[in-house]
Amino acid sequence: MTAKRFSFALALCCVLIFTCASVCLGQKTSKSAVSKPQRIKIYFYHEPGEYIDLSPVTRVIRSASPARAAIEALLAGPTPREEKMGFSGLASASEFAIGSLTIRKGVARINFVASRTWAGFPGDTAPIRFKKAVQLTLAQFPNVRRVVVSLNGDLNFES
Repeated sequence: MTAKRFSFALALCCVLIFTCASVCLGQKTSKSAVSKPQRIKIYFYHEPGEYIDLSPVTRVIRSASPARAAIEALLAGPTPREEKMGFSGLASASEFAIGSLTIRKGVARINFVASRTWAGFPGDTAPIRFKKAVQLTLAQFPNVRRVVVSLNGDLNFES
Protein backbone atom coordinates (compact mmCIF):
# COMPACT_ATOMS: atom_id res chain seq x y z
CA MET A 1 0.00 0.00 0.00
CA THR A 2 1.35 3.40 -0.91
CA ALA A 3 1.66 6.24 1.58
CA LYS A 4 -1.05 8.17 -0.25
CA ARG A 5 -3.56 5.29 -0.01
CA PHE A 6 -2.63 4.69 3.64
CA SER A 7 -3.27 8.36 4.51
CA PHE A 8 -6.63 8.26 2.73
CA ALA A 9 -7.64 5.03 4.50
CA LEU A 10 -6.58 6.46 7.86
CA ALA A 11 -8.55 9.66 7.31
CA LEU A 12 -11.63 7.66 6.26
CA CYS A 13 -11.37 5.50 9.39
CA CYS A 14 -11.12 8.59 11.59
CA VAL A 15 -14.27 10.07 10.00
CA LEU A 16 -16.16 6.80 10.47
CA ILE A 17 -15.04 6.47 14.09
CA PHE A 18 -16.06 10.07 14.87
CA THR A 19 -19.45 9.60 13.20
CA CYS A 20 -20.12 6.33 15.01
CA ALA A 21 -19.05 7.81 18.34
CA SER A 22 -21.39 10.77 17.87
CA VAL A 23 -24.33 8.50 17.12
CA CYS A 24 -23.53 6.12 19.99
CA LEU A 25 -23.23 8.99 22.47
CA GLY A 26 -26.59 10.39 21.36
CA GLN A 27 -25.27 13.64 19.94
CA LYS A 28 -27.78 15.18 17.57
CA THR A 29 -27.06 16.55 14.17
CA SER A 30 -28.27 20.02 13.32
CA LYS A 31 -31.28 18.61 11.41
CA SER A 32 -32.56 16.48 14.29
CA ALA A 33 -31.93 19.22 16.89
CA VAL A 34 -34.46 21.52 15.21
CA SER A 35 -37.94 20.93 16.59
CA LYS A 36 -41.33 21.99 15.33
CA PRO A 37 -43.05 25.06 16.78
CA GLN A 38 -45.38 24.17 19.64
CA ARG A 39 -48.05 26.24 21.37
CA ILE A 40 -47.78 26.13 25.15
CA LYS A 41 -49.54 27.78 28.07
CA ILE A 42 -47.73 29.49 30.91
CA TYR A 43 -49.67 30.53 34.00
CA PHE A 44 -49.01 33.95 35.50
CA TYR A 45 -50.68 36.11 38.12
CA HIS A 46 -53.71 37.88 36.66
CA GLU A 47 -56.53 39.37 38.66
CA PRO A 48 -59.15 38.01 38.46
CA GLY A 49 -57.71 34.69 37.38
CA GLU A 50 -59.07 31.23 36.80
CA TYR A 51 -57.01 29.49 39.54
CA ILE A 52 -55.90 31.46 42.62
CA ASP A 53 -55.69 34.52 40.37
CA LEU A 54 -53.70 32.61 37.72
CA SER A 55 -54.47 32.73 34.03
CA PRO A 56 -52.61 31.33 31.03
CA VAL A 57 -50.76 33.10 28.29
CA THR A 58 -50.05 31.23 25.09
CA ARG A 59 -46.62 31.23 23.54
CA VAL A 60 -44.99 29.43 20.65
CA ILE A 61 -41.72 27.68 21.40
CA ARG A 62 -39.23 25.49 19.57
CA SER A 63 -37.65 23.09 22.01
CA ALA A 64 -36.80 19.42 22.26
CA SER A 65 -37.78 19.79 25.96
CA PRO A 66 -41.02 21.79 25.97
CA ALA A 67 -41.78 21.17 29.67
CA ARG A 68 -38.41 22.64 30.68
CA ALA A 69 -38.86 25.54 28.26
CA ALA A 70 -42.31 26.27 29.71
CA ILE A 71 -40.99 26.36 33.29
CA GLU A 72 -38.03 28.53 32.28
CA ALA A 73 -40.53 30.95 30.69
CA LEU A 74 -42.59 30.87 33.89
CA LEU A 75 -39.53 31.79 35.95
CA ALA A 76 -38.58 34.57 33.51
CA GLY A 77 -42.01 36.18 33.86
CA PRO A 78 -44.39 37.80 31.41
CA THR A 79 -43.27 39.69 28.35
CA PRO A 80 -43.86 43.47 28.19
CA ARG A 81 -46.88 42.80 25.93
CA GLU A 82 -48.31 40.35 28.48
CA GLU A 83 -47.73 42.86 31.28
CA LYS A 84 -49.76 45.43 29.33
CA MET A 85 -52.55 42.83 29.26
CA GLY A 86 -52.50 42.70 33.09
CA PHE A 87 -50.27 39.67 33.72
CA SER A 88 -47.63 39.79 36.46
CA GLY A 89 -44.76 37.52 37.37
CA LEU A 90 -45.06 35.21 40.32
CA ALA A 91 -43.57 36.32 43.63
CA SER A 92 -40.02 34.97 44.05
CA ALA A 93 -40.00 33.18 40.66
CA SER A 94 -36.98 35.17 39.47
CA GLU A 95 -35.08 33.90 42.54
CA PHE A 96 -35.46 30.24 41.51
CA ALA A 97 -33.72 27.94 39.04
CA ILE A 98 -34.67 24.44 37.95
CA GLY A 99 -32.60 22.03 40.01
CA SER A 100 -34.11 18.95 38.40
CA LEU A 101 -37.07 18.07 36.20
CA THR A 102 -38.03 14.52 35.33
CA ILE A 103 -41.13 13.01 33.80
CA ARG A 104 -41.58 9.27 34.36
CA LYS A 105 -44.70 7.13 34.21
CA GLY A 106 -46.94 10.20 34.02
CA VAL A 107 -45.40 11.95 37.04
CA ALA A 108 -43.49 15.19 36.57
CA ARG A 109 -41.12 15.85 39.46
CA ILE A 110 -39.55 19.28 39.63
CA ASN A 111 -37.23 20.66 42.27
CA PHE A 112 -36.42 24.35 42.34
CA VAL A 113 -33.30 25.79 43.88
CA ALA A 114 -33.56 29.21 45.50
CA SER A 115 -30.80 31.79 45.12
CA ARG A 116 -28.64 32.53 48.14
CA THR A 117 -30.19 35.99 48.42
CA TRP A 118 -33.80 34.78 48.47
CA ALA A 119 -35.56 36.12 51.58
CA GLY A 120 -38.64 33.88 51.37
CA PHE A 121 -42.11 34.21 49.91
CA PRO A 122 -43.93 37.49 50.54
CA GLY A 123 -47.32 36.64 52.03
CA ASP A 124 -49.31 33.49 52.69
CA THR A 125 -50.68 32.82 49.20
CA ALA A 126 -47.45 33.36 47.23
CA PRO A 127 -46.07 29.81 47.71
CA ILE A 128 -49.47 28.23 46.99
CA ARG A 129 -49.85 30.36 43.87
CA PHE A 130 -46.32 29.52 42.70
CA LYS A 131 -46.85 25.78 43.16
CA LYS A 132 -50.22 25.88 41.38
CA ALA A 133 -48.75 27.81 38.44
CA VAL A 134 -46.04 25.15 38.06
CA GLN A 135 -48.60 22.36 38.28
CA LEU A 136 -50.90 23.94 35.69
CA THR A 137 -48.01 24.72 33.34
CA LEU A 138 -46.66 21.16 33.44
CA ALA A 139 -50.07 19.41 33.42
CA GLN A 140 -50.75 20.62 29.87
CA PHE A 141 -48.31 18.10 28.43
CA PRO A 142 -49.87 14.77 27.40
CA ASN A 143 -47.24 12.67 29.19
CA VAL A 144 -47.95 14.38 32.55
CA ARG A 145 -50.82 13.16 34.75
CA ARG A 146 -49.48 14.37 38.12
CA VAL A 147 -46.98 17.05 39.20
CA VAL A 148 -44.78 16.96 42.31
CA VAL A 149 -43.14 20.30 43.17
CA SER A 150 -40.36 20.85 45.68
CA LEU A 151 -38.19 23.78 46.67
CA ASN A 152 -34.65 23.01 47.82
CA GLY A 153 -35.84 19.41 48.24
CA ASP A 154 -38.78 20.38 50.49
CA LEU A 155 -42.17 19.08 49.28
CA ASN A 156 -44.05 21.08 51.96
CA PHE A 157 -42.57 24.49 51.26
CA GLU A 158 -45.98 26.18 51.14
CA SER A 159 -46.89 25.49 54.75
